[in-house]
Amino acid sequence: MKIFQCKIILFLLVNLSSSFGHGYIFSKANEEMKDNIRIEINQNFLLIRYESIYLGQIAPHIRLIIDTNSDNILSSEEITDFFTLYKQTANQSLENHFLQVDGKPVSMKVVAAFGPSLMLDSLLAPLYVEIILSTGEFELNAGERELVIDPGVLFEVGNHFLRMAKDEVEFTLEQEKAIRRFIQIQVFGEPNITFISTFPGRIRQKDNMAQIYGVFFEKSPTASEKMVYPAIKIKVRVL
Repeated sequence: MKIFQCKIILFLLVNLSSSFGHGYIFSKANEEMKDNIRIEINQNFLLIRYESIYLGQIAPHIRLIIDTNSDNILSSEEITDFFTLYKQTANQSLENHFLQVDGKPVSMKVVAAFGPSLMLDSLLAPLYVEIILSTGEFELNAGERELVIDPGVLFEVGNHFLRMAKDEVEFTLEQEKAIRRFIQIQVFGEPNITFISTFPGRIRQKDNMAQIYGVFFEKSPTASEKMVYPAIKIKVRVL
């Protein structure tokens, strides 16, 4: 039933798009997942904040998962239940993924997940989500320290939405192959932390920030999960 509904919704989105003077037109859309990530470095933990927009067919597929009673209306309870499930299952998938601080593995956990505009958005709208992860505790002692991030770990937040869509509403591999991924990362340090170097990207000392620009997938995201990407390396000085 969900698969049939999804096909009907996609048909309507494509054929009714010309009736809207504003907004998102599916028939002309790129299939994209855009993640803006803010990483905040503290001496004892990291916060990783995602502000993500998903364009194309993944958006209505996720809405179908949320709409458990199939009435084409997303209630606050349905949205809360969906993101509770997302947090639980995403944390299971993150159990074997780590960042490195001074060569030591540090685990991550989703602590908050929500879609601020889901109850207001139309079926034509992109899917906007905010996800917050926190790391396990560590200690950055005074001196030079290094944070190493496998980009594949950062992709996990978006990849998990794709897994849920494939499991629940049969989002197909063909649909996934059309997706391209763009990630922009900004890394901030608390006042006693300054940046020495970053690879890739650049440092803006004025804002005490490292900026790392776009990573694109040429293959479908979950099919590329086993690929090895050049690590993001950020060196800081702790006072």
